[in-house]
Amino acid sequence: MTPEIFIKRQCQVSFVEHKEVIQSLWSGYGEIARYTIGDQGFQSSSYIIAKHCTFPVSINHPRGWQSDYAHNRKIRSYEVEQCWYQDWAFRCLESAQVAHCHGVYFDKQSGQRLTLLEDLGASGYAARYDTDNDQHLLSCINWLAAFHAGFIHQTPASDWPKGLWRKGTYWHLDTRQEEWMAMEEGELKSSAAALSHCLDEARFKTLVHGDAKVANFCFSTQEEKVAAVDFQYVGGGTGVQDLAYLLGSALPEKALAENLPYLLDHYFSELGRELMAQGESQAFAQEVIEEWQTLFVIAWADFHRFIMGWSPTHAKNTPLSQKLTEQALQQLRNA
Repeated sequence: MTPEIFIKRQCQVSFVEHKEVIQSLWSGYGEIARYTIGDQGFQSSSYIIAKHCTFPVSINHPRGWQSDYAHNRKIRSYEVEQCWYQDWAFRCLESAQVAHCHGVYFDKQSGQRLTLLEDLGASGYAARYDTDNDQHLLSCINWLAAFHAGFIHQTPASDWPKGLWRKGTYWHLDTRQEEWMAMEEGELKSSAAALSHCLDEARFKTLVHGDAKVANFCFSTQEEKVAAVDFQYVGGGTGVQDLAYLLGSALPEKALAENLPYLLDHYFSELGRELMAQGESQAFAQEVIEEWQTLFVIAWADFHRFIMGWSPTHAKNTPLSQKLTEQALQQLRNA
């Protein structure tokens, strides 16, 4: 089915026109495009976003990581995203804004998937992350705090979160064995399972966005509001996994090193406020905060482990990242 036909059916409009490609999906798996929709004969029209996933004829990963396992992980990620928008997104707190979903389509024979989403740009979220705008990063941190507070679980059931990744994030060890094997021998490689175990055995779990880089947030041009996109790796985890990834994407190393204590304090303050706002006790909020504070460097080192296998020369392999990873390894030694 073409996107145009599906949009007409789902939105009950007579006019659909492909306006522009917003971006191609990773490794040639399709595109995200904006469509104009309306009824012929009327002056008013609106926009809708279609995420159209198809199988590429040949996979061309920019860093050479292409295998059947990687392909299946990617296909599963699009399935998870559709489940997120159908069954989970409406549960978000108001302060953790996401796009409204207008419908999903899946063709079992071809594997084609279509996800129709609200055009956040047209809904007032047209701005993108600006390093010089301090409020942008704080807004992202506030969004994470609200998102994590809204899905908090203490010792969740084994089938939670149904339909999503049991372990969220695209870099977790279980799905990155090829990258782990490519790492140089050393303490980080030998400690990879222990780092992962610390996160897996956390008492307090929540949903993590799983790819919470600043590029996946859309900002209001007038009020200090933000909405998140790209939920292919949403699943179970601890909030600091998202936080570590966000901070690593947001600031140059020097600025991050100088501001890290403040940014951590801001996140945990907002997390506690959001938890209590939805009825949790101060004691409960403090228990969550204390556990996740301990796990922050563990979460950081877990991502650093991925980088050191995937692309050790990557710009994210910074002295600060190495320092935080060493703190995590020392934490393991002390334990």
